[in-house]
Amino acid sequence: MGSKRDKADAERVIAAVRGHRERLDSLADTVRRDDEDAVHQMRVCTRQLRSLLGTFRDGFGRESVKPIRSELRWLGTVLGQARDEEVLAARFLALLDAQPPALVRGPVRYRLVTAHAAGYAAAHRGAVATLDGDRYRRLLADLDGLLAHPRPPGDLSVEESLHRAVREVRKTGRKAGLRGPGGAGDDAPPELLHTARKRAKALRYAAEAAAGSGRRRSALAKAAKKLQTTLGEHQDAVVAGRQLLTAADRARAAGEDTFTYGLLVAAESACADQARRDAHGRLRDLRSRARKL
Repeated sequence: MGSKRDKADAERVIAAVRGHRERLDSLADTVRRDDEDAVHQMRVCTRQLRSLLGTFRDGFGRESVKPIRSELRWLGTVLGQARDEEVLAARFLALLDAQPPALVRGPVRYRLVTAHAAGYAAAHRGAVATLDGDRYRRLLADLDGLLAHPRPPGDLSVEESLHRAVREVRKTGRKAGLRGPGGAGDDAPPELLHTARKRAKALRYAAEAAAGSGRRRSALAKAAKKLQTTLGEHQDAVVAGRQLLTAADRARAAGEDTFTYGLLVAAESACADQARRDAHGRLRDLRSRARKL
């Protein structure tokens, strides 16, 4: 039997998972209507569910959550295909609008904005078909089954799970070079920084779910969110830079002017560099908050 605090913590986590489950299907209707930011919100909700079931897997039952987390990953991938195209179209539009008109040469807007907007439309149709399919309905039923018979609250060690999540963030941050002299991780592969971001996100979701009125956990969640956001800015810039290089190769093969692509690649590179520098301070703040748990 756990303490009263342990049981209260566990009940908060179970309530958070149940709330995300309810929100998931309500967001499906907004995706079907193609409401503004709907795909993003449903993708986030999917990730929150998957993350919480992973962080607190011992409390829900490892074998019970494993297939559900796999299906949530599948759903997140489907939604991600649309979301990634949406983000790139908006990002490139903003980048191009920020350039002096004389520096935007050739059919660059078509390749960077119109093409990704069309990619979003196609991926959105695929997402809607998925939400109307049997596999998605089975996922909802499996989530309902898991939540209909949760384990006793005392079996879910929230405090231990939070500390484990903190250790994962520290470990991945160290591998990404965010704790060395200067701590900017300049030589770290983007994949390591992306992994650190995912661990920060998992910690954030866990701390938010378990926070209640606890100030220390809320502060930890906010610190994790800041690190996640900064590393997300880095990842977005890296992905955009790669897309720009691919588009530039196609433009060159078609005999088009590629000058503008070079400008945008440089802008994205600068954005990624700044995010790497900022990440060091974000991780330092997170470590400070974690020590107060």
